[in-house]
Amino acid sequence: MSENLSESLFKPRVTVKETSTISNSKARQLIAENQYDGRPWYRIQRPWLWQWMGMSWIDIQSVFSRISACDKPRTSEMLDTVGGYQPGSWSFEFMKLSSSSASMAKAFAEAHDEPQAHKQYLMASYYATMAGFPHFKGDQIATATHALSYTHLLSAVDHSPYLVKKLNIPVDNRHIECYLHLPDDDSPKPVVIVSGGIDSIQPELYPIFQHYFAKAGFAMLSVDLPGVGHSTQWCLQQDSSHIHMAILDHLEEVPWVDHTRVAVLGYRFAGNIAARMAFLAPERLKAAAILAGPVDRIFSDINRMKALPQMYRDCLANRLGIDSADPEALFYKCLPLSLKTQGLLGAMHTRLPLFVLGRGGDYLCPAEDLNLLSHASSDCTVKVMDSIAENHAFNSIFADVTKWLQKHL
Repeated sequence: MSENLSESLFKPRVTVKETSTISNSKARQLIAENQYDGRPWYRIQRPWLWQWMGMSWIDIQSVFSRISACDKPRTSEMLDTVGGYQPGSWSFEFMKLSSSSASMAKAFAEAHDEPQAHKQYLMASYYATMAGFPHFKGDQIATATHALSYTHLLSAVDHSPYLVKKLNIPVDNRHIECYLHLPDDDSPKPVVIVSGGIDSIQPELYPIFQHYFAKAGFAMLSVDLPGVGHSTQWCLQQDSSHIHMAILDHLEEVPWVDHTRVAVLGYRFAGNIAARMAFLAPERLKAAAILAGPVDRIFSDINRMKALPQMYRDCLANRLGIDSADPEALFYKCLPLSLKTQGLLGAMHTRLPLFVLGRGGDYLCPAEDLNLLSHASSDCTVKVMDSIAENHAFNSIFADVTKWLQKHL
């Protein structure tokens, strides 16, 4: 089925809107000098994260080489702004990797090699996810890559010792699709509600369950942030935790989890949501982990907002449903997302245990944010790392978080 889907959705075409133009009407003016780390790429590159997930850095570098060498028209000076879905475009090149992994997965599955089938279906899911990065609402190719990303993830779990349940949870008279990952279904499990960055979707969260939560006996309920993935029907707003609170309300009806033993984990932007839930639902949660999450300064300091990589500003605009071309207008639209502006951080305390992670020099979660979070609860564990831009850092982070959660769930 996935191969038929791939054939029907991913025929080369040049009329598809180029990603960098979707939420930025001035995308054609982008120049390399203004980009993150001075690199001539529109998309922020995270090699340490991709390698930690298991993707081949050699294959990824080969993709970058093909994109760089492409002589087709680009929207701007950025290398990864080749228009359409064709050789040399970001989505096309990563979908080639995904299709190759999917073919290998199918062959391993037919040979009853479950571990390799599992691994290759995961790679097919992750590469399809990368093909849609940064997952803009209104990006036709990204929407199509998501379908394959989720399909391959489910196939991967079918070849693992674990289980996954698709949940359609009611929110505002609509439904949102979430994935409940289970180590087994022998008994109701304590559950961690997990979300990631504003530029990510649910399949990217699976390694947390696979390598850490499953071994600890936790279920993991993954959720897309407002405006992305399965949550595109909702725009990001001041009430950033709206979807997650509705999911929390619904957990009592989910038979595979113990709704009295619930924690929330937010990585990057989802840390804002996890922190907000710590104030709004301390009686229904056992713990909240906030990993390098922006909670104030990025939203309350206009110069910091203007210094963000263009892709990240476009992500915010896309989730808010506005144009990012005017940095000041974007800033004032984002200002209500500050938990300090909302009167939560710095003014209130929660009795909920918090695990707070930061890193030196982080543009999203600076020292001021960590200080606010550290004083939000009398039971707060704070860990500051020199860098999370290394494979071993992710192992350390999630090993520590898992041990901490075991004390509270």
